[in-house]
Amino acid sequence: MINTLKIVFLGVIGFALLVYLTAPEQANLDKNVNAKLNTASFPKHFEVIGISGYAKKADLFKDGLEKYIIVLNHDALSLVETLKLNTRKDIVLLANISNTPWFIKKLAVNGKLAELNQGSSIPMINDTNGELIKALNLFDDTQTKYFVYKVNKDSSIVKISEGEVKEGALENGLKKEEIDKYIASLLSSLK
Repeated sequence: MINTLKIVFLGVIGFALLVYLTAPEQANLDKNVNAKLNTASFPKHFEVIGISGYAKKADLFKDGLEKYIIVLNHDALSLVETLKLNTRKDIVLLANISNTPWFIKKLAVNGKLAELNQGSSIPMINDTNGELIKALNLFDDTQTKYFVYKVNKDSSIVKISEGEVKEGALENGLKKEEIDKYIASLLSSLK
């Protein structure tokens, strides 16, 4: 019995150590909020959920076309189920999971994102390494927040709104009234 407890204890310690050691480092970023945002600072390729691979920046953000990027932090990802029913072609979803430890990303997050966005016509970028978040000059990774950016025809980008869902929305779900309220608020910023 004592040996079993030792093994369980060491297993828990080992798991905690593995998660701690694979957590991404907080980069020393230049938090210049006055910087002009532009798609030129985006990576050339994105990991897009549902297409089993990568998509080119030029395919997602074509010159001369306006797009909206909806950045969804952890709990805000609960809105994907309803957002994917939207037929707009000018929306790109961005799953902000860059601060999740590598082990947890591989174990659970990637599968959950694929499940959430299954059957959607709206592309969802899996920003595993945080390159796109850095390019958007976004430093707020509050679990309950979402952010809306507009990519203009000239490739410049402006942040047009942000919102928040209730804590625990992804794990515990949302009531229909709550979803309708959050979606109405989010879509009202998409002109």
